[in-house]
Amino acid sequence: MRWRGAMLAILVGLMAGSLCGCHWLFAWAVAPRHPQKTVEAEYPLEADCLVIIPYAGTDILFNDPTAPVEVSRDLISALVQNLGRRIKTIVHPVQVVRWQESNLDWPNMSLVDIGRTFKADTVLYVELEQYTMLEERSANLFRGRVRARIQVVKTEAEHNPVYETTVETIFPEDQPVGALDVSERVIRAYTNAQFARDVAWKFCDHKVEIKGGRP
Repeated sequence: MRWRGAMLAILVGLMAGSLCGCHWLFAWAVAPRHPQKTVEAEYPLEADCLVIIPYAGTDILFNDPTAPVEVSRDLISALVQNLGRRIKTIVHPVQVVRWQESNLDWPNMSLVDIGRTFKADTVLYVELEQYTMLEERSANLFRGRVRARIQVVKTEAEHNPVYETTVETIFPEDQPVGALDVSERVIRAYTNAQFARDVAWKFCDHKVEIKGGRP
């Protein structure tokens, strides 16, 4: 699958930058694959100009102040890779963050008005409800968990949102890994990339492995 090629590229870059003993990641990347099935898109997202509006509460921002912009950047990459020309332009995430920082009351604005502020016809709202790289009740085990409420708003639509869902990503799914086996930076990169892929796949047909299928 295309996303595994992208993740392998991430892994190679991260491993080249730091020798972190991530042998388990290589095993995961080359493990036997299972039969696949095609899953249809839940909503055919397309836009002349898309603006991604991330939101995170103070509990998340206290521990991960850069989480919103990191998530937005990976979302852009995943949308471009999976949706191609269906989205013509995307507002730069740094521009969005700077606007949010200079307009602290923006959460009280409607998403339609926010979209029009950026001259965008489509808004992708990503409300982070959970964002952590640590396993629950552990200080030395890593497992990325991202859960977010997703809304698509069309600035000229009669009724909004035109699409809404919740996306939850866990990496690695099988079990947490120790801090001696992998760095937090690697887990973060993989988790963000996989969450972005999970969101993008809501908007396009894609193939997934059949759980329990034979290799």
